[in-house]
Amino acid sequence: MSVKPDPGGFPQRKLTEVRCVSAQQMRDVQRVAQEEFGIDILQITENAGRAAGLLALSMLGGRGRGQRIVILCGGGNKGAAGLAAARHLANWGFHVDPIISGVEEEASFTVRRQIQILRHSGILEPADMESTEITVEDQLAAAELVIDALVGYGLEGPPQGIASAVTQLSLQAARPTLALDVPTGVNATTGEVSTPAIRACTTLMLDLPKRGVIEASARQHTGELFLADVGIPMSVHERLGVPAPGVFSEGPIVRLRR
Repeated sequence: MSVKPDPGGFPQRKLTEVRCVSAQQMRDVQRVAQEEFGIDILQITENAGRAAGLLALSMLGGRGRGQRIVILCGGGNKGAAGLAAARHLANWGFHVDPIISGVEEEASFTVRRQIQILRHSGILEPADMESTEITVEDQLAAAELVIDALVGYGLEGPPQGIASAVTQLSLQAARPTLALDVPTGVNATTGEVSTPAIRACTTLMLDLPKRGVIEASARQHTGELFLADVGIPMSVHERLGVPAPGVFSEGPIVRLRR
């Protein structure tokens, strides 16, 4: 089955109709949502993971038939969203292989919480926490779709350490890739592309479009563009001067036309 980078069926918006933000503006949105509105980061990452799962489901034909999805997960909130997506996709009939690029003890509490849930669910096995280059290569080679949940919008410069190695392996595998929020290696504010950097056929941005993702310099790494509501109140955006009225009036995932 071929992967559809733009599977259709989602409401559309022109990019010019939606306010784009820098990494710092997105930090401010998240900070206000958490500190002043009481939104829990676990809620945000859960909503992001479900949105990623829904788009992946659609890209793979709208039905889980045991298709293999490899999810590259970092140690931050983007990684937690990827792990949440793994649980949803497993529920929907896909075979998921989460690859965690880092040490569990050093990961964010959102990642550790998702790991705990996946262990109890039987989706994450002990061997998944001890991946080698060979096992990752094998998993990527067998994947019908890869989800990039390695490093989030705060990355400046190239991915480091294990994240860099996993990014390189993913590039070598050249499988269709859905990037979550910002393809790893692309600067969320400037659009500068580092080496290595994920080459996605589709990018699902979260809450608001990131300015760097829509830059011409990043286009070969971002592919088709989508935007997902993650439950942050519109009044947070209004307070910070980045309003987004009506963006999700037809559904929680929208297709962004360049």
